[in-house]
Amino acid sequence: MKNNNTPIKIKDIAKIANVSTGTVDRVLHNRSDVSEKTREKVLKIIKELGYKTNIIAKTLASKNQIVFSILIPEEDEYSSYWQKPLYGIQKAEEELATFGISIRKYFFSFTDTDSFKEKATLLLKENPKAVVFAPIFKEESLVFAKDLDDRNIPFILFDSNLEEKNNSMAYVGHDSFQSGVVAAKLIHTRINSSCNVLMVNLALNSKDLNHLSERSNGFRSFFTDKNKSGAIVELNIHDLDEEIIDKRLTQTFKDVSNIKAIYVTNSRVHLIANYLEKYHLDQKIVLVGYDLIDKNIAYLKTDTIDYLISQNSVEQGYRSVMRLFQSTVLNEKIEKITYFPINIIIKENLKYIHNF
Repeated sequence: MKNNNTPIKIKDIAKIANVSTGTVDRVLHNRSDVSEKTREKVLKIIKELGYKTNIIAKTLASKNQIVFSILIPEEDEYSSYWQKPLYGIQKAEEELATFGISIRKYFFSFTDTDSFKEKATLLLKENPKAVVFAPIFKEESLVFAKDLDDRNIPFILFDSNLEEKNNSMAYVGHDSFQSGVVAAKLIHTRINSSCNVLMVNLALNSKDLNHLSERSNGFRSFFTDKNKSGAIVELNIHDLDEEIIDKRLTQTFKDVSNIKAIYVTNSRVHLIANYLEKYHLDQKIVLVGYDLIDKNIAYLKTDTIDYLISQNSVEQGYRSVMRLFQSTVLNEKIEKITYFPINIIIKENLKYIHNF
């Protein structure tokens, strides 16, 4: 084998594999007319020699820059969640700079479908090589996916998936439906079947938000299977002002007795925790929500929030960009779905959790 400082050429790989340089070229570009046995042999040698790192990186860097585009929500005052996948995206960007890859980032408002459409239009005008986007708004995302497909721009979905037919290369994220099931089971182990459960959607337009809808469906399905006698009460709060939240929750507690657990379908669970602490209900009600943002961690440490469901969003952002690179630049086959673990975080294991 050559040492790491010696440039590796296609003819070197061909000689070791005992095949022609044309065969190696076909393997590198994922073309046909190569037996599976030969393909695996060549790929193994390529991996051992570090060919892609030593040669392809330099080759790409010497050519015109390749542009990937990212379309994700911007951080808002109620949740810093979207900082985390952005960290992962930036990490991937730093690593891929050697390969002549640049990443253009487009940020839309989590509460505004028009903002999504506006940024999607800007992105399309730039005609990127490939795209990663978070399909937060279902209908608008399906339209955008079709626009990308019509322009032959490959794309990867991350954070939440689109169940409807689309031509995405892959999905990177957690199973939103199953995370709702997990939340329901956590609550099921803590309360009697006759107790009522409150499911809170803290979003301007929760019915249009793809991942919230799937989480809600998963949560309800668990209790349907268990023949729960208590009610699942759904509360949609569109205005996130503290006074409005207080009024809506107070009225709900008046209208519905025996509420012993609350499930919040997104990272804004700290807004509900604030209410429970303020009215001294924090030790009487089981509270489950999402994501290790600072405000949620503070309430987890005081036991106001009992469980946080997390999915390593930093790694999601990183992995989605790297999958795009592997597929569109290196012509490697990638997994259609990459599910991340649905992590259950409690106060007692918090200090052992990193980069979530």
